[in-house]
Amino acid sequence: MSQKKILTRLAESGVLYHSKGWMPGTAGNLSIKDEKDPNVFWVSGSGLDKNKLTRKDFLPVEIQSGKVLEGWKGREGLKPSAETSIHRAVYKAFPEMGCSLHVHTPESNLIEIGVSKENPIEELPLLPLEIIKAFGIWDEDPNVSVPVLYNYPNVQDISDHLEKHLIEAKPRVPFCIIEKHGITVWGKDLVQANRHLEAADFLLKVRAMSK
Repeated sequence: MSQKKILTRLAESGVLYHSKGWMPGTAGNLSIKDEKDPNVFWVSGSGLDKNKLTRKDFLPVEIQSGKVLEGWKGREGLKPSAETSIHRAVYKAFPEMGCSLHVHTPESNLIEIGVSKENPIEELPLLPLEIIKAFGIWDEDPNVSVPVLYNYPNVQDISDHLEKHLIEAKPRVPFCIIEKHGITVWGKDLVQANRHLEAADFLLKVRAMSK
């Protein structure tokens, strides 16, 4: 599949997520690795209404430097948001991953487990529901948790802690939560990342309903 078609599908996903209330206003970002260069990913630009997202709203960013690919000529004024660093953290920790989705689901924003600047990451146990199999976890009675990060005002601080945690802890579930902010999921491609997002959202919805 061509890069244009891949970005078109990613843009269509953004429109869908907006309709679900997962990307209200201009919130959230979507990204996917470049088909030819694994050291580059395409990410939605800053300040865009996701209900109008198109493939021309994405720009290429180098994973290691975090800079827009040199020589790229896109739409004037298009620039990556600060949350691009969250996607970089995922790709740097898991080079085999090809897609990262950062959205603001209501249930992920409701989670508070006491993280702070002094204690920036805690694990939130997940209910042992059947949907966990969507993550490739087939334990009979799964005992898994998801990292919850403190919502630093400087997004780079969030990303630095996330990258370090992903590398050191290697969590079994392919998503994380930023307290009072949103959720980030990842997968080998858009299809898998979307599956993980739907499963994660379901888990958090059931958790909210059971409280």
